[in-house]
Amino acid sequence: MSEYVFKETQRFKQIWIWAVLVGVTAISLWELFFIESSKPTESWGKALPLVILFLVFALLLNLKLKIRIDSESLKFSFYPIIRERKYQFEDIDSMELIEYNGLLEYGGWGIKWNLNSWSYTTGGRHGILVKTGNKKFLLGTHKPEEAKKALEQFASFKSQSYGS
Repeated sequence: MSEYVFKETQRFKQIWIWAVLVGVTAISLWELFFIESSKPTESWGKALPLVILFLVFALLLNLKLKIRIDSESLKFSFYPIIRERKYQFEDIDSMELIEYNGLLEYGGWGIKWNLNSWSYTTGGRHGILVKTGNKKFLLGTHKPEEAKKALEQFASFKSQSYGS
């Protein structure tokens, strides 16, 4: 079997997320610049939410989930929060493509914990569920058909490793 390399890079592209952020920012800007405050110190108190909103903007613009599966390992990162993590196939018990509901099963998208496993997603309904000896986590994917090829390669590796 020839080596197949699965690569995927995801970002938060949902229009509703950006619409909410732009709306809240617009309201905050309106409040800060167009509503007169009786005390000068109140302006600083109104500016704090705006600073927080700009930090959220910066974070969402930079958040990037990168997944790579080659013939011997799985690598992923959720920059800038999680640096690259690498798992050799020997250390992975199972990987399977699943369909899930991010909102119901994990309480949303991003980096989530549901008392059973971690979830690293940017949206969508498909994910790669990975189980190791002591960890279980879900990596969201927008390319389920391509991911399936990589998981077949993983299954082939496991069958050769346990068959010999």
